[in-house]
Amino acid sequence: MKPSLVVSGSTDRTVRVWSSSKKLYSFGNVGNLRPVLEVFKFLSSKEVIRISRVNKQFYEASFHCEIHKPTFRQTQVLEGHTSGVKSVAVSQEVLVSGSVDSTIRVWSLATGQLTHVLKGHSYWICSVVVSSKAEYVVSASSDKTLRVWSLVSGQTDLVLRGHSRPVMSVAISRRDQYIVSGSYDATVRVWSLSTGEVIRVLKGHSGVIWSVALSRNDLDIVSGSDDRTVRIWSLISGDLIRVLQGHSDWVYSVAISEQYVVSGSRDKTIRVWSLDSGESIRILKEHTGPVLSLNLSSDDKYLVSGGGGEDHVLRVWDLTEGEQTQVLRGHTSAVLSVDLFLR
Repeated sequence: MKPSLVVSGSTDRTVRVWSSSKKLYSFGNVGNLRPVLEVFKFLSSKEVIRISRVNKQFYEASFHCEIHKPTFRQTQVLEGHTSGVKSVAVSQEVLVSGSVDSTIRVWSLATGQLTHVLKGHSYWICSVVVSSKAEYVVSASSDKTLRVWSLVSGQTDLVLRGHSRPVMSVAISRRDQYIVSGSYDATVRVWSLSTGEVIRVLKGHSGVIWSVALSRNDLDIVSGSDDRTVRIWSLISGDLIRVLQGHSDWVYSVAISEQYVVSGSRDKTIRVWSLDSGESIRILKEHTGPVLSLNLSSDDKYLVSGGGGEDHVLRVWDLTEGEQTQVLRGHTSAVLSVDLFLR
């Protein structure tokens, strides 16, 4: 059974991988079926690995114990970047990191070995994402461009030009059709992944756009800015759907799911908003420094956030309860990027 993962990048120049595995219970040659049935009461059918009747009395069974609140431990520290790691992304068996050293590194999650070093940008790499099938990496840079890289050849397939200032954040649609970018020039741009052409330019923010994200159904874009607002846009039409206000300082990080929009700010808080109504549902306040990065699990149950200033830890949150469940320590400086993958 593959583990759940949290991946983080920091100004301390490292990428760290945190894992949480499910426990495996096995029953071999069970003379009395009662122990098996007792455990079955607490499991879903998805957790059962094997059960077979040996004869009228004896059974074999094995299944995973369902963990409702995963506990992560650091399992890998990936070193090689010569400057701070601004962004990380994980997809299938691939981990990608982008750095102030102007390079993108591609690592094997299974071994921690470096498989590619992608060079082409002339300045900082601010953000990286991986396509759904791990065929492409898209990067955003302070050199005002985005690049689409083939993970087969390790070469640049497309260079996207249009932003007039550094590109701070990039997202990719689940169906690998669109790229969305946010820039220092206060615009959000939507691009075609196949042609590299600009489809539309979204204007409304009055300051730097630090973070953009796409909903899993490829319908909504969310953006966060130093104008202290979070904005929700239609990917299809480009219309502004809603402006979320409540943070008292810059919004550094955003994420979006089927139910929530989540934002992290220099005001040291995380706000959880209803995607449907735009209302602020929860305010999470454990961070003692700016919330520079965050990401949501695919089931909307968990959130992982990374802090800056003196608060260079990752925090794991149970969104259902609105409670912090774990603090992950290891980085020695600001946590600029996190990605979360729960199996």
